[in-house]
Amino acid sequence: MTDSTASETRCPRWLKILLGLSLALNFVIAGVVAGLMLRGGPPREGPSGMGYAAPYVIALPRDVRRDVFGAIRADESLPKRSARRARYADMIEALRAEPFDRDRVQAILRRQGSEVGRIQDASQAAWLSAVTEMDAAERSAYVARIEEVLERGRRGKTGDRN
Repeated sequence: MTDSTASETRCPRWLKILLGLSLALNFVIAGVVAGLMLRGGPPREGPSGMGYAAPYVIALPRDVRRDVFGAIRADESLPKRSARRARYADMIEALRAEPFDRDRVQAILRRQGSEVGRIQDASQAAWLSAVTEMDAAERSAYVARIEEVLERGRRGKTGDRN
């Protein structure tokens, strides 16, 4: 093989630099994702989306929490996720419409508010049923976990709650 053949098959310097930068970027992204997974998710600004219910739900034993959420998902009278997503699509369409129709947007807001209220009512009923089934010792341990969640001020995991 001659020197000219070897130089023709070599990778250009700019391509090596580009591949190196791409690899470095992949490592940065992998590090960010791993960090978020270890921390329990992205940072949250402001109050939890669950509002006042968050400490009550976080403090529930894992199996009870699963049962509460299962009861809510099984409730056929509540709108499913696909229906709630459709409301967002409706809103986006209404906001883009020309001329702007305030009444249409307000109707979508009312429907979303009504659905949120129904979901909240069902959630509270499922939670109250779960708490009602606890005996005094279980309820006392549950109250201690609520206090722990409130004291730490965390919106994430509280460790093993079984």
